[in-house]
Amino acid sequence: MRHRTVVLVCALTFPLLCGRPAGLIPLLPTQRIYYDDRPPVGQFRDSLRMEVRDLRTWSDVWTRATAAQSPRPEQPSVNFDRELVLVVAAGRLSPGDQIRVDSVGTQGKLFVVVVRTILACQRFPSEAYPLEMVKIPKTDKTIAYQERRERAPGCQ
Repeated sequence: MRHRTVVLVCALTFPLLCGRPAGLIPLLPTQRIYYDDRPPVGQFRDSLRMEVRDLRTWSDVWTRATAAQSPRPEQPSVNFDRELVLVVAAGRLSPGDQIRVDSVGTQGKLFVVVVRTILACQRFPSEAYPLEMVKIPKTDKTIAYQERRERAPGCQ
């Protein structure tokens, strides 16, 4: 009985220490399909959390996100029968700041997405607009976003 209590306490405490709620798994780097932080050409200027569930929307989002690039990168393929794309944008920040989908998972009736905004140690007098797109397994659950904002490691 005592052993079970120790295991239960460790199982509940470890995710809290790591900053992730229980039941969520870190996103693999291979799930990232796009990242950019250049000033956008009229699109994705504001903070955004969006799920893309069909090819038509995906084509539109991809075109808008890559409009300033020449040549434009090839649009990654997504199997919308099994996957969806999360688009997270931070809005106007400073160069060196980042946004990322940290982890995802199911908690009760929700599919939880943890979005982490990391602010660089040094602020620069120009603009950046971090934007990330990731592929995740398709879910029919309501998606809830949990926001985390922190300074980059090593900042004083």
